[in-house]
Amino acid sequence: MLTDQMNEASQDEDNVALSNTKETEKKQRKRKKDCEEMNKKKRKKDCEEKHETKEMELAWKPEDCAKPLGEVSKVTGKGKKKKSHFKTFTFRGNQYALEDSVQLVPDDPNSKPYCAIIKDIYIPNKEKYVKLAVHWFYRPEDVDKKHVGKWESKDSRNLFYSFHRDEVFAESVKHKCVVNFVPENKQIPNRREHPCFIVQNVYDFVKKKVRKFTDKNFDVHQKNEIDRLVAKTSLRLGDLPDIEKDQVTKTSKGKRTVQRKSPKTSTVYKSILEDFDLLTGDSDRDKRLGELLEAVKHECRTSKKKGARDDDSYWPDDVVPVVRALEHVFYDSMAEDMSKYHHKLEILVDELKTSRLLARRLLDGELKPEQVVKMTRYELTRGFTFDDITADLEEPIMRNDAPSTSNNVGRNED
Repeated sequence: MLTDQMNEASQDEDNVALSNTKETEKKQRKRKKDCEEMNKKKRKKDCEEKHETKEMELAWKPEDCAKPLGEVSKVTGKGKKKKSHFKTFTFRGNQYALEDSVQLVPDDPNSKPYCAIIKDIYIPNKEKYVKLAVHWFYRPEDVDKKHVGKWESKDSRNLFYSFHRDEVFAESVKHKCVVNFVPENKQIPNRREHPCFIVQNVYDFVKKKVRKFTDKNFDVHQKNEIDRLVAKTSLRLGDLPDIEKDQVTKTSKGKRTVQRKSPKTSTVYKSILEDFDLLTGDSDRDKRLGELLEAVKHECRTSKKKGARDDDSYWPDDVVPVVRALEHVFYDSMAEDMSKYHHKLEILVDELKTSRLLARRLLDGELKPEQVVKMTRYELTRGFTFDDITADLEEPIMRNDAPSTSNNVGRNED
């Protein structure tokens, strides 16, 4: 009986071993099948990728591709992020350079071409295609009306500039275009003579706001770029007429608002001019002299204190001669047109009151009266002449103003 029990136990063990073996074989067959399917899919994917690459190579023939011109201007990054930068490139017989305004092929063939400024030209590491970093222009109709605020389009040529930076293929460029940056106080150039795009505002694509060129929320680099773009327009078109001047002429027979000034204030500045024996005998001119003194007083020291600079201006000794020389140049230049004299000095006084930079540069002697009399309102607001601004136009600043949002040509507002 013991023998029978042992035989049964042995048979059970054989059955268990056999069962385990079958289960293992089943799992192995399934694993092998899965492996084969994965390999099959991988081969298919590789084949498709090779086919797509071959199609791209056939579509992008060497003669159809943009080519860099000249030597590499600089190399940035390391490894996979390495880039070779250039100043110019050629495409379909046309040459393009940094800071050129261009139109680009849109994603939707039924849409208007995109507009942008070329900020960088480069070839990424281990690639053979030229790529561009651009700053987009926005058409007013591309921006949600709620983000435009009170701004109204006065011309169909209007565009918004932006610091929205993107990467595109150089082959997406259609052709160059001209974009004029016109301060809001200047007349827009005649369409027949200058059928170019017009920019008078910047679209802040991050905060969804339309900003003026003189907005204080721009950082230093952005302000400098706007200044250079306005300066380039001035070099191209010359000094455009002021809107204010025309408005003054039109309203000369109508009512004008008058700012009342305390009699005591006027008396104080008149007394200072008397002490320096600088009164002209002309009440209008003496009044303007007093206004100029008042406008720059905020940048002067009244006494020597700790921390004062050697070149600080002291009230009133250092200020009166500067103001007198300034008024004298304005009068000599505009004596035959006193309405222009008053208009220009009104603008200058307003800008001196609000711009510490302008007042300081004037008092320090960095701006000569002969320069100030020729400055536009935009230049006065910035505190620099266009000659100062354009001094570095040949070497544009290369920097990432905003992160790239796409590897494609198109750009979206959101």
